[in-house]
Amino acid sequence: MGALSASQPAIRRAGAGDLAAIYEIWYANEVRGDPRPPPRGSDALLRHELAAAEVWVAELDGRVAGFAAAIERGPAVFLSECFVRAADQSRGVGRALVRQLLADRGPARCTLASRDPRALALYIRAGLRPRWPNFCLLADPPRAAALPADTVAVAEARPGDPALEEWDAAIGGRRRPDDLAYLVEHSAAIPLWFERAGRPIGYGYAQPRAPEELSRPGALALGPIGVRDPADALACVAAAARWAAGRAPAVRIGVPGPHPALPALLAAGFQITYVEQFLCSDGAPFFDPACYIPASSTLF
Repeated sequence: MGALSASQPAIRRAGAGDLAAIYEIWYANEVRGDPRPPPRGSDALLRHELAAAEVWVAELDGRVAGFAAAIERGPAVFLSECFVRAADQSRGVGRALVRQLLADRGPARCTLASRDPRALALYIRAGLRPRWPNFCLLADPPRAAALPADTVAVAEARPGDPALEEWDAAIGGRRRPDDLAYLVEHSAAIPLWFERAGRPIGYGYAQPRAPEELSRPGALALGPIGVRDPADALACVAAAARWAAGRAPAVRIGVPGPHPALPALLAAGFQITYVEQFLCSDGAPFFDPACYIPASSTLF
């Protein structure tokens, strides 16, 4: 698609040659306002999106002004990234990218939006509706270990176990073996089973590193975590946090507002580091937020 005028963005599919420009835009948005920005990290997640998702760039004046990525898995299209250079904001770049990636797609179009009112307005105008806040939480090991104990046991699972993929597909609402394999390869993710009386009641992944995490790269991230019965949700999340407490200097987790574990995590001393907004197109979301903890803000 060519540019219609000098002031309108030209939208095209991204390629490997765009990776450096895409990363620079992503990094600048991640550290914006930080007086002592952390060093640049890995671009592994962006490479995964280029290979296994749909990434588009917008050009203005002959240079990449913004990019967006959408991960389509089964019934869900998740807008995982949408960033615009600071100098090119309010020039229609974000609107053109969102229109390209979300228009005329499946019934479950969704994203996690920042608190920026401009971003929220952009997604709402695109047909998404706010559903609930998603809380990014962080705790040191003693607070993670202080969560209430239960009879749930944690057992490490075999990476690539087809049963894990089945549980994730059933609870997370879409089948995504490539994304789970990415977590194992690039986040060193450890798959887990949560068992009571020898019977699995939930599954999860613990990520010792996250390529996109710049401020606390040593924190262990929990997610996805899923259960079939919301009555088991708190016990499994608490078991995962206690398991993680002895393995990292800090524990991170992103929790949907309706999830039963949220009050207990805050009571134990987890701190809210950021609040996102989950937005979804008309109709019921493809998963139950009382049963599911996302893998990350990007892979969901």
